[in-house]
Amino acid sequence: MSENISKYVEQIVSKLTGNNSLIEQFKKNPIKIVTDILGIKLDDNILQAVIKAVQGKLNIEDVAKNAGGILAKLKSLFGK
Repeated sequence: MSENISKYVEQIVSKLTGNNSLIEQFKKNPIKIVTDILGIKLDDNILQAVIKAVQGKLNIEDVAKNAGGILAKLKSLFGK
């Protein structure tokens, strides 16, 4: 079961990555976007697990991007 969830999450994240419009749609209506991307209807428990995992992955990616920007600013501030 969990390997299916992982597979679904990876598939959704790969579609969302770099597509800000789709990410915004996902934030507004994650159930619709997950269903559209996968093309199947999931059990509610699995659907919620997939949505939470995707949200977690997207937040990690956002944090990583923001951290890179912060590091660059700090380096320029201290001249290194």
